[in-house]
Amino acid sequence: MSIKRIIPFILMLSIAFTTLSCKSYRINRKRKKDAREIEKKKREREAEANAKYQDAIRHQADIQSPKTKRAMKKRYKQADRYNNHKREFFLKRWFTPKHKRKATPPV
Repeated sequence: MSIKRIIPFILMLSIAFTTLSCKSYRINRKRKKDAREIEKKKREREAEANAKYQDAIRHQADIQSPKTKRAMKKRYKQADRYNNHKREFFLKRWFTPKHKRKATPPV
């Protein structure tokens, strides 16, 4: 083949590949954009659900009596300390009375 035939053939191939890659670029870009929109909507739904949950917790705490609120606060602190693997304050541990076992009668 002569160079006169090869050059137009190469030009036509390069034009064809350029248009194909441009089309695939647009398709990939659209897919990525759609995926970002879906993720954004998902995050918004999760944030809204979390806000509703926090409102429900706050409402439940607001309708309790003051005595119950104190007990809830105490239990919350105990649970937090237990879950974070922290011991009670050392003075509190030193001065709380120990539970004594009841003596079992001899058999």
